[in-house]
Amino acid sequence: MKHFLARHATIRHRLYSLYYTLFSYGRSFLILFICLWFGNLISLLLPITIPGSIIGLLVLFFLLAFQLIPTSWVRNGCNLFMRYMTILFIPAAMGIMDNYVYLIHSWAPILIGSVTSTFVVMIFIGWLTQHLHSRSLPAVSDDVSKGEQS
Repeated sequence: MKHFLARHATIRHRLYSLYYTLFSYGRSFLILFICLWFGNLISLLLPITIPGSIIGLLVLFFLLAFQLIPTSWVRNGCNLFMRYMTILFIPAAMGIMDNYVYLIHSWAPILIGSVTSTFVVMIFIGWLTQHLHSRSLPAVSDDVSKGEQS
């Protein structure tokens, strides 16, 4: 966009820059919307309840991970959403504040579940990290360690 506002740019260059920027945003929003739509479709077909937005994010992740679409195609739209993410969370926060009566009555199970799941995840990640590090490091033989000491 900074090229569009440059003083020395010609009208033709400014229009090209504007069209390219608009096309880039449009392409990224279209890809994000298609992934969301595809995730909602898969969510309707599955027998378990998983939000379509989560499945859509997984579809987008696999498209990017297997390089079926380049990251430059979705970068502008994702940067725009990330820039204004706090505004997108306001409706969810207001929904929680509207139902705070339910939260007050069930604060103990929520707190116990949060603390327990946090510790379970911490213990599992610690165990997994130790397991993976012990497998990746080669064992040092006694002959090598004695040779270094002398």
